[in-house]
Amino acid sequence: MSLRSRLAAAAGAAVIGLALIAPGPASAEDTLATIKSRGKMIVGVKADYPPFGFLDGDKNVGLEIDLLHDIAKDLLGKPDAIEYVPVVSANRFQFLNTSKVDFLFSTVTITDQRKQVVDFSSPYMKSGWQILVKRSNTGINDAPDLKGKTVVVVPGSTGEAGITKLVPEANLLKLPQTSEALDAVDQGRADAFIQDAALLVGLTAQKPQYKVVGASHDDMPIGAACRKGDSGPCDYVSKELDKFKRDGTLGKEYRKWLYGAAKRFMP
Repeated sequence: MSLRSRLAAAAGAAVIGLALIAPGPASAEDTLATIKSRGKMIVGVKADYPPFGFLDGDKNVGLEIDLLHDIAKDLLGKPDAIEYVPVVSANRFQFLNTSKVDFLFSTVTITDQRKQVVDFSSPYMKSGWQILVKRSNTGINDAPDLKGKTVVVVPGSTGEAGITKLVPEANLLKLPQTSEALDAVDQGRADAFIQDAALLVGLTAQKPQYKVVGASHDDMPIGAACRKGDSGPCDYVSKELDKFKRDGTLGKEYRKWLYGAAKRFMP
């Protein structure tokens, strides 16, 4: 089977996998009404993804978390009316489509494939994938240098799909957690880590022993994700994002968490 055929089959399998756990169509207001009657949002968020969603001790913090506080304040009258459910790229759609969460606010890239099985809000970020290596590494400067190298990817991420297509000769080490990926690079079990550029910028700001190299590949929008046909939360998030763009809230949160890189990742 050709590489193109294998990639097409893999992409089709991914969509089928999502579809198998997707519920039937629902009213667009079902979950939004539930949130209002319950008095809190249950949201799937990242817990290891600085500066967007991560833990400071036992407290959820980050750009996405601050935006959720702003949304909860307007929707429910209380900025802390949120229950956080940690998710990773490999399980977040399962958590969504089995109703463990009301919606996802976990750096979900908006793709045509995913639009077939989930609904999205308007984007609150745009990002592609890039390459993180140790600062001492001088042999990897962009994607072509990864041929024959061991590269950490997060299962189910756009980075995994992108590097598989662009550099099929790379040896992929699939690890779901950012901390596991960094350990693999530190210990020499991997030469590089592929992930969203926005995450890597945040990591290198905190951990100067790493650097980001090469171009940003496959830049795409990122938004909240809702169950297909149950788009009430995403529709509300879209209205809030429009308001936050107009009143400066979105820019303020970006400057807080991304400093000089804010304009690069704002939608």
